[in-house]
Amino acid sequence: MPATCNSPVLPSRGLSDPLRLLYGKKPPKAQDAFEIHRLIKKGFPSEVVTILLRSAAGIEKHVIAQVLGMSERTLQRRLTQPRPLTSEQSSNAWRFASTLCKAEVVFGNRRAAAEWLLSPAIGLNREAPVDLLPTQPGYELVDDYLSRMEHGIYS
Repeated sequence: MPATCNSPVLPSRGLSDPLRLLYGKKPPKAQDAFEIHRLIKKGFPSEVVTILLRSAAGIEKHVIAQVLGMSERTLQRRLTQPRPLTSEQSSNAWRFASTLCKAEVVFGNRRAAAEWLLSPAIGLNREAPVDLLPTQPGYELVDDYLSRMEHGIYS
């Protein structure tokens, strides 16, 4: 069974939830954002793709590939011929996992969070949050919107 996200993605408490989502039962220990940075720079192992596909609550393979910044064919190769993700792909995976965890906290479960990620949101200029995640500014828009929702501010 995929790991669930229990806490808001805050610097002090929430680093372990996205790591569990990416690595499964045995995530690396990271005490702060500097350690996450080092993991991303080194490149996540390709097993992260398999675990992410399994735990992303029905989000289709082509969407995960798009979010990671790779073609579906490259994603398939990562599954059959293990090789670490690039730092850019790892960064994209981190943004996706941390967003999915935060959305899970806001919406109460992984399935509702995944549905929200795939649906156009009024507060995001009617764009699906998942389409904004591949860039840092897009990720910040989605993260800010989730934070506002978490606190009951929907405008």
